Amino acid sequence: MSAVGESREEKLGYTDPEGRSVERRVEFGPDRPVAPGRPFRVRDVRDVEDGSTFVQKRLGPLDARRRVGAEAGLETEIRVLLRLARTFGPADHPRELARIAGHDFDGVEPFLLLEAVPCPPAEDVVGKLLTEEQDAFRRALFRTVRHLETAGVVHGDLTPTSVRWQREQRRLYIADFDHAALAGEPRSSLGTALWAAPGPLRGPGPADPRDDLWSAAQVAYHVTTSRPVRQGMIPVGVESQGVLLDLFQGVFEPDAQRRPGAAEVLRRLAEPDPYVHGHAQYDPLAEGRRGYEAALQRKRQRMPLEGQPSPTAASDGPRSAFVPPPAGIPPKPANPPVPEPRPGRFRLFGKNQPS
Repeated sequence: MSAVGESREEKLGYTDPEGRSVERRVEFGPDRPVAPGRPFRVRDVRDVEDGSTFVQKRLGPLDARRRVGAEAGLETEIRVLLRLARTFGPADHPRELARIAGHDFDGVEPFLLLEAVPCPPAEDVVGKLLTEEQDAFRRALFRTVRHLETAGVVHGDLTPTSVRWQREQRRLYIADFDHAALAGEPRSSLGTALWAAPGPLRGPGPADPRDDLWSAAQVAYHVTTSRPVRQGMIPVGVESQGVLLDLFQGVFEPDAQRRPGAAEVLRRLAEPDPYVHGHAQYDPLAEGRRGYEAALQRKRQRMPLEGQPSPTAASDGPRSAFVPPPAGIPPKPANPPVPEPRPGRFRLFGKNQPS
């Protein structure tokens, strides 16, 4: 039996985002410390053969009542991360959003496998960012909310813990999608109450991307100014912050319908909207569909439909391009008679005027 903190090598089987079964020889690291009350165990995973690294999130030992809720949260996170993967595709997946590598929800120990991104929680830098860093943090955070909005995903629990910030690279990363929902569908649960918008605090309702905007503004304000926030209310002292007062205009409206969208907040930051020209969703079946069309075209060339020239005839040039009409239909004359113009029909446009 392995000692505490010692890594061990095993086989890991899972389903990747494309639906394929994958098996890796991996080395598991020890479980990381988790926040009190969190139902998941988290550990690093390294592929023994190619050295790639992942993070595995799995259910810990729970009583029956808590396990039901934890399973629902893990299933939600898998579903939403698959939505992001299929919306953006492998090449265009935003670097700020967690990226799923695989999952196994039906096994003895259900788990989610994520690509590893080493970013500490933003709560570690509260009140420590310089002016340029504060601006970079706000831009990255609201750009990420715009990514979520475009994908039709509401994170539902943006906090200084789920929002991560890597200072040296100025990289933002969003984790913990177990309270997420698709825009418009019923919210399954409330995230962290202190950072939530008034709508979710009042009770059940449809998931609205502008609730994420509220939470992101709370996080941005707290991290960059170190001032406290208030549950369901405008943060303390925001009225004295000139630049932020303009940036957050309307963001803290109690009614989500009256808040601006993430694109408007980006405009106030002079940050380009990544989706100003729209966003075409990634189609995971596109390559297979193109292959099918090509195979169908080859089949048509080998076995043309009735009335179509054969491939040989088509290659012979114009002499073989004529196809006789079906029996019973008289051929068209080579030079059909031109009908006499009907006087008056085009007089409104100056045509056929009498000379």
